[in-house]
Amino acid sequence: MRLPPIIKSNLWFLISLSFLAVIYLSVDAKTFLIRGLMRTGIYKADIKNERAKLLTSNSWTLPAGITLSDSNGRVINLSDQKGKLLFINFWATWCPPCRAEMPSINSLYSKVKSNKNIEFYMVDVDSKTKRSVAFMDQKKFELPVHSPASFIPPEIFDGNLPTTLVVSPDGKVVYHHTGVADYDHPEFLTFLNTLSK
Repeated sequence: MRLPPIIKSNLWFLISLSFLAVIYLSVDAKTFLIRGLMRTGIYKADIKNERAKLLTSNSWTLPAGITLSDSNGRVINLSDQKGKLLFINFWATWCPPCRAEMPSINSLYSKVKSNKNIEFYMVDVDSKTKRSVAFMDQKKFELPVHSPASFIPPEIFDGNLPTTLVVSPDGKVVYHHTGVADYDHPEFLTFLNTLSK
């Protein structure tokens, strides 16, 4: 079968346009692209410099009264978690950067889950817990799913996804990062284990 001349002369344009349409319309394609760019270093996912800056600045206290609901409907008040290190990630299933960093968070979680002084809260901002749990099951992630059960102050989460916090055992926010990051890093693992003691 012969291609019409107009298609033949614009074949590369049509292939490129089709590729861009798939990336634009598919969350999985965007996630795959971002993850690939993270690995090459083109998409800056390294948190080393920002982490150093935050750790040397004054940390601030997690506001009281923030509650989350786990996948079983149990309400958890973060103020009651003093004495534990909290890793809190705000995300959504439709967010490609959230999905791109999820494997690194899951890997980090698998390395620290035996540490009873560290708690992980993967907060689905859409509050569609069943969908989020299904996503975790489909991807074979072990991460616990939560949703907001109270107002989340904008200094904690201003709507930008993903947003990640680490709260020290004494209730201080010692790390706050907006955007995709690679958390499966030996330095970050040491950071969590050291703070959790």
